[in-house]
Amino acid sequence: MDGKTSTSAGLRIAVEMRARIDDGLWPVGTTLPTELELAREFDVSRPSVREALSALRFAGYVEPRRRRGTVVTSASPVSSGPRHIRAARTFGEVVDLLEARLVLEPAVVAFAAADPDPVALDLAHEAVGGMELVTGSDAIPADTDHRLHAAIADVCRNPELRAGLTSLLERASGPVWRRTQATAWEGGAPLSRRWAHDHREVVGALERGDGTAAADASRRHLLSAVGNAADCPEMPPSLRRRLLGLRERFGPAE
Repeated sequence: MDGKTSTSAGLRIAVEMRARIDDGLWPVGTTLPTELELAREFDVSRPSVREALSALRFAGYVEPRRRRGTVVTSASPVSSGPRHIRAARTFGEVVDLLEARLVLEPAVVAFAAADPDPVALDLAHEAVGGMELVTGSDAIPADTDHRLHAAIADVCRNPELRAGLTSLLERASGPVWRRTQATAWEGGAPLSRRWAHDHREVVGALERGDGTAAADASRRHLLSAVGNAADCPEMPPSLRRRLLGLRERFGPAE
C-alpha cells in the first residue's frame, strides 16, 4: 500500500472512530481495541490504524497509557488555546505578530525544506492528520492550529530559527488573537478545510524538498489569517489599514 492510500484510509478510519467516541459508544476512559483488532475490524493495514490513532491523539481524543493501551480521554476536545503568559493582549500586538510571521515563517520553512528533520517531518504529517480530522466538526480549535504550526517549525534543524518562530507562535494565542480569527475557529467549516489543505501543502513541499512551494503555501495561509483579522469587527480602522497593506505587500502580484 502506498503512502497516499494509507493516509486516506487512516483518515477515514479516524473519522469513524471519532464518531464512536462522540456518540458514546466508546466513552471517556475506554481502552480501545488493539491495532491488530482494529485492522481486522476495519479491513485495513496496521499502518493505517496507526495513522488513525495518531490523528485522534493529536486532536485530543485519545492518549496512550502504559499497560493499558490507547485510552479515550475526551469526547469533544475543546481548548482555549495555547497557554502562555506573553499571549497577545492588544489588536496592535496581533498585527505585529502577523507581520513578523509573514516575514519569518515562509523563510524558515523554505530553509527547512533543504534539510528537514525526518522525525519532526513525521510528526508534522501526524499533526496535519489531526487537523483534517477536526475540520469535520465545523471549526478548527485554536490549539490544533497552533500545534500544527509548532510541528512544522520543528522540521527546521537550526535551533535559533526554530526558537524565534516558536516564540511568535506561542504569542499568537489568547482571547484577543482568537477574536481576530473567529471566522476559521467558530463555524467557518469551508475556511477550516482550506486551512487544513494549506498545511498539507506546506508539509508536502517540505517532504519533496521544495522550499519555494513550502514558502508560498505558508505565505498563502498567513495571508488568510491577515484577511480574517482585517474582517474582525473590533479591529481599529488604523490597524485594519495596516493589515490591508500587509496583504497588498505580501500577496501575489497582480
